Amino acid sequence: MPPKISSYLDFKINTIMKTNVVKALLPIGLSFLVCCKKTQSNNEVTKNEEPTKEETTALEIVFKKEKTLTTHLAKTQYYRWYQLYERPMNPQRVSNQMELLSENITIETSAGTMTGKENYPKRLDVYKGWKNAHHVQQVSYQNTESNGAQLIAKINYNNIQPDGKKANYALDYTIDLIEKEGELPEFSSVKITPTSPIEANFKDSYHTNRALSLMHYWIANMERLDGNVTPFEELLTDDFELNFSSESKISSIEKFKAWLNGTPLQLKSSNHHPENFEIEVIDENNYKVSVAFDWYGIAKNDQKMKVKTLHKWLVTDNPNERFSRIKKIDVSRIEPFTMVP
Repeated sequence: MPPKISSYLDFKINTIMKTNVVKALLPIGLSFLVCCKKTQSNNEVTKNEEPTKEETTALEIVFKKEKTLTTHLAKTQYYRWYQLYERPMNPQRVSNQMELLSENITIETSAGTMTGKENYPKRLDVYKGWKNAHHVQQVSYQNTESNGAQLIAKINYNNIQPDGKKANYALDYTIDLIEKEGELPEFSSVKITPTSPIEANFKDSYHTNRALSLMHYWIANMERLDGNVTPFEELLTDDFELNFSSESKISSIEKFKAWLNGTPLQLKSSNHHPENFEIEVIDENNYKVSVAFDWYGIAKNDQKMKVKTLHKWLVTDNPNERFSRIKKIDVSRIEPFTMVP
């Protein structure tokens, strides 16, 4: 007869609790192990009953070993790309955009080909007075045969020109990347290909693209596991509040630095897979984000772990800065923390 789920988890937790790794994991923002054990005791299988099909399946966990850091860094830059075109341009915003480009960038569109980073600002003159929106339908990160990396994407593009002329197209993007280990990559080429006109009304996409670049960069910095708080400083407001669990609140850079140099350093791998991203625009400079993460981690003692959480963010935006800033994060569990055999 299969073992009881509660007995199995108690055994795993009691065994692993003897290691220094899990002692260090206990203070983690979501209090994963404590929450997991409490959940199991509240749903304990009645004596002499076999586990349900769902409970048995819960033990047959597929563990995703995919490392997601480079993907998050690439998508950070991808969603940054559109933002310049979606709000009035100024020297600071153009300067932020220039960070995305390699010195020998090539940009190929139906209007022609531009080569060289120094020529990019002049290219932007044509967009004065335009309204642009870029609705990403899909985007994927992949390695190339030449040991490089690419982003392949499909978008729906909305445009209103100063004379009132409207255009709506489906576009394909191919972006070649120059990767820098653990850092934001540069674009070495951008190829934009119209595939077909589409029927659509203009719908603003700035806040969505702004929020997605912030989300991917926040997660990328979390996955570095190096204890460095500096990258987070431009992603947080001065009065931020991080509620990783009901038992703890982080509201200063000093406390956040201490947290980063505690639990995360007990891991050798941390990978987040986002899903169900939603955004609610409060006003031009404030919005709410909701996103779920499937998290897969490996401790330094090789113990595999997973959990699914829901993040609720309150975000404030200054379009002249590289990223929006997080004012508040509330995190809750969707599925319990689980040790994976």
